[in-house]
Amino acid sequence: MMKVSRLAIVLTVLAYLLSLAALPYLPDEVAIHWNASGEADGFSNKWFGALLPPVLMTGFIILMGVMPRFDPKKENYAKFSHVYNIFNVALIAFFLILHIVTLAYNLGFSIDMSLFAPLGIGGLFLVIGNYMPKIKHNYFIGIRTPWTIESETVWHKTHRLGGKVFIAMGILLMLTGFLPGEGEMKFVFLMLIIILGNLYLIIQSFIYFRHEQRKRSS
Repeated sequence: MMKVSRLAIVLTVLAYLLSLAALPYLPDEVAIHWNASGEADGFSNKWFGALLPPVLMTGFIILMGVMPRFDPKKENYAKFSHVYNIFNVALIAFFLILHIVTLAYNLGFSIDMSLFAPLGIGGLFLVIGNYMPKIKHNYFIGIRTPWTIESETVWHKTHRLGGKVFIAMGILLMLTGFLPGEGEMKFVFLMLIIILGNLYLIIQSFIYFRHEQRKRSS
């Protein structure tokens, strides 16, 4: 099992402590899901709503620790273990912030989910984009297309480009939160940015692969 970041564990323990501290003050039914307008449309009892996020965070930490053992390219993880742990911490921190915002909403604080979601997701994309070029060839994390998996050269080229694209997407996603109008429009822009950005990287990985093939055959 790959060594798990202590900070990720600390953040997960903090999530449990916050849940236990909030439980006596939460209503019996709490919101756990919001629609594109930022309106709560999914509910559960307070025990499930308060404890599910930290349980999922625990499962994610275990998964991130175990996955490299089953990767055919597991020897590559040692080459980017620091980056792998940063990704782990960034995702756990994102889940923790989401958990805190959810608890605050259910405790009666005024939270605009149509603003928070783009800001949170955009911030996560900025972190991922900053470290994406340092991800080594593997089967579990990164831009995994048939062409990046097939060629390590294509992998490196795609991830160098991917770092720039994810940073650009992160900035655009954060700006989306401040767009005027209804939450549905913000959601549409958010999804378009993510889909188009990733589609561009998929297409570009194929172009890199074809270029690599032509170089080998010439």
